Amino acid sequence: MITTSPYTRRVIAAALTASAVTLWASGCSGDDAEADSTTDTATVAPAPTEAATDEDAATTEPTSDAGPLFDGSTLVDLQTYAGTWVATTAEGAVTTIDDPAASEVPSTWVIEPADAEGTYHLVSSATTDDREMCLTLPGDDVVNVSTCDPADAGQQLSIASLDQVEQVNISNANGYLVSDPEGGLAVEPDPSSPASVFTLVERGAAG
Repeated sequence: MITTSPYTRRVIAAALTASAVTLWASGCSGDDAEADSTTDTATVAPAPTEAATDEDAATTEPTSDAGPLFDGSTLVDLQTYAGTWVATTAEGAVTTIDDPAASEVPSTWVIEPADAEGTYHLVSSATTDDREMCLTLPGDDVVNVSTCDPADAGQQLSIASLDQVEQVNISNANGYLVSDPEGGLAVEPDPSSPASVFTLVERGAAG
């Protein structure tokens, strides 16, 4: 049998105690290191982006304004659904042409408010003896220009915008202006045909 003295037992106990302290300290160091490592490698969420302000928001401007087209300040060409153009002739008639530049007289028009509420005069840029000439629908399927007269009911036209401000029907109590696919203009009782659609094409400021 191996025996140990009290001194030896005290030395062994002290050594065991020191080892336990060392192991405990080592364990704590490992936990701390692991915690530090976890902290170092954690993903930090980015700061939230500031919301866009009203100034940053894109704004959409209207593509056209009804005012200048209908207040007498703008020259317009009248394009038919078929792609031709409405023009007067030297004889005072109204027809359609393929190219406005080929017209013998100016082919632009000005839309001016008429005396009757909600109606307009369609004034030709061509004049006769310095008198302004207006598009007239006097009835009996007649389309012509005549001297502008506020009292002439045939010149008081309704010019109604469709899906776009510049696309219009032109009419009065006698019917709707339509373009003839074979050339010229006529009057129909209703706007069911695409031929009743005219496009106002701006040509600058009226003189």
